[in-house]
Amino acid sequence: MLNMLKVTNAPAADPALTPSQRTAVENAKKLLAAAPAIVIRSPGGVGCSTVMRSIARAFGGRVVTLSDALAWSQSRGVIRTDEAIQRCVEYHIGHYPLVAIDNFESIFHPGGRGTREVPGIRSILLRSLYQAARARGTKLVIGGKSANVYGNRLEDLANCPEALILKVDELTAEDYRTVLANLLGERATSSVDFKVVHRSVPGLSGHQLRILCNFLAAVPAPSTDDVLRVIEQHLIKGNVRLGEVEQLSFDELPGTGDIAASLESQVVLPILNAELSERLQLRAKRGVLLYGPPGTGKTSIGRALAHRMRGRFFMIDGTFVTEPPNAFFSKVRNVVERAIEGSPSVLFIDDADVLFNIEHIAGLARYLLTLLDGLETESTSKVCVMMTAMDPRKVPSALLRSGRVELWLQTKLPDEAARAGILRRWVGDAFAEIGAPDFARIAAVTQSYTPADLRRVVGDAKLLCAADVAASQPLESATTYLERAVEDLSAARWRMADLRSDENIRIGGQPKGKYALGVGGLSEIGVGCKMNGW
Repeated sequence: MLNMLKVTNAPAADPALTPSQRTAVENAKKLLAAAPAIVIRSPGGVGCSTVMRSIARAFGGRVVTLSDALAWSQSRGVIRTDEAIQRCVEYHIGHYPLVAIDNFESIFHPGGRGTREVPGIRSILLRSLYQAARARGTKLVIGGKSANVYGNRLEDLANCPEALILKVDELTAEDYRTVLANLLGERATSSVDFKVVHRSVPGLSGHQLRILCNFLAAVPAPSTDDVLRVIEQHLIKGNVRLGEVEQLSFDELPGTGDIAASLESQVVLPILNAELSERLQLRAKRGVLLYGPPGTGKTSIGRALAHRMRGRFFMIDGTFVTEPPNAFFSKVRNVVERAIEGSPSVLFIDDADVLFNIEHIAGLARYLLTLLDGLETESTSKVCVMMTAMDPRKVPSALLRSGRVELWLQTKLPDEAARAGILRRWVGDAFAEIGAPDFARIAAVTQSYTPADLRRVVGDAKLLCAADVAASQPLESATTYLERAVEDLSAARWRMADLRSDENIRIGGQPKGKYALGVGGLSEIGVGCKMNGW
């Protein structure tokens, strides 16, 4: 029977363990001396499988993996996977003094091949295996990732009342050093300050450290800066492709100086300046709410922040919304896990007030409450959750409680000086051939215009100028083109406000001349629509 399993992980010499892994193995031995079963809970990537293999060797035991379970299932032909798994593990319980089940969630995942998703199936299987191990006097070790922020994956262990929990912590600075020394030799550690590296990127996994070694293999004696540069360029990857995000910086957003200063001091600095943060015990705000009317620059601030964070930026927005809701939450969990693994980082939720009010994903608010409370792991507290909202009244009040969303920043309509700056920023040198416009004059007639409106005005003015160039018409002044664009946009918004009976759409003063309402304006358009059969 054992040959049918094609056993490949027979006892062999232990690989070089990191200090944290050695500590975990020694603690496991102590617990197993006092209890018939232990549960190893760990974040992903810290070498839980390595720890379990070392424990199994120490007791002359056997590690059962998902591959073993699948091989058993295949050897039996058409058979329920859950039954095959149970028989596979029970067989090893009958032949070894210790059986370790690696990656418990994957092996006992309901809904796998040949199974229906039966409520409590993991609980039933685990209880049966636990009882079988007790009857044979076999030690049982169960390993799996600890749930970071979305529920306890090992909740079924309540059915094993005598099991003890062993927690394997994240890799330390000394673990980083050991991995690099094992793979690259001592030369890779002599010039690197691993405390600085660990402060900057505390959540690297063993897999990421191996990738790091591949990049450093050609560097004769890597420095701390070399290591950090490789990590930043190749290992810290948000879910936002910065090359596809409009290149913006805070100083290119006139009128947002106070907001930019707050974000720099309370979010960016604690995340990007690890040395200063450790010395002064700084921590980025756990939650930030950026709120204000549509078009006042919330998303632009997010774009600028994405570039400022240099890869430590993860975003959730309306594109995540799906039917059924399970797919939505799967996407969200994936992004949150990546943000935690890449922490310290920013998790940016755009238009959160809209997402909170979509009925079939109503659980999002509860999910974020758990994340902000940081109930599961230390890593969670290193993620800054930043939400934007047009209407803060639609953000659940529980999220705004002190200790969750700690920083409230309001975007407002720009004042006259800010409007002039925004116009100047978007005009650039577009009108160099006809002379710069009078920005103060245009700023004076664009009261109530948002930054988005002003950007639209500049774009329309460029198109008006381009039309004259294409038609070989005499060019007007840049100020005139901007004034025409202002009048066009204002007239369009007034007409739409009347059609929809929505005063929030209206901007600027009442249109004049040919755009005046009722004088060749709304009435003419109405006639035109009817004549064209609209």
